[in-house]
Amino acid sequence: MAPTIPTTKGNWLVTIEGFDYYWETFSGLEDIANTSEYSDGLGNRIYKLVGRRQIGDMTMTKAFDPVNDKPIVDFWKGYCESRESVAKTVSIVPVRYCPDPEPVGATLILYGFKPISLKGFEVDKKSGDINPLALGFIADDWKYE
Repeated sequence: MAPTIPTTKGNWLVTIEGFDYYWETFSGLEDIANTSEYSDGLGNRIYKLVGRRQIGDMTMTKAFDPVNDKPIVDFWKGYCESRESVAKTVSIVPVRYCPDPEPVGATLILYGFKPISLKGFEVDKKSGDINPLALGFIADDWKYE
């Protein structure tokens, strides 16, 4: 049996097709199957059935740069105003830094990317914290290859 070599949460590159940005966090994939219960009417047992699957909402965040991140904000505004379909993919690639990122292992690819929220522009005059930009989205399907 091969030894397990886990990766850390920091050794991933998250990108959206068509944008030259790396996202610092990704909330993760949650693929959920709906379930229902039934009784056969004779015994004292409840049975469960597994139904259709659904991909949960996801979020990506990055440090907000008010100049360089304007295309992301413009994309969000344009998408919300036009309601047109977005044929983009999101790639979550495991990497090793030596010193530049080198892909290792399979890549999680999310298809049918549709943004559902944008959060940013937080202000606190007393804070020195990094201002995050968060993009919430859904996807139609995924592969791990």
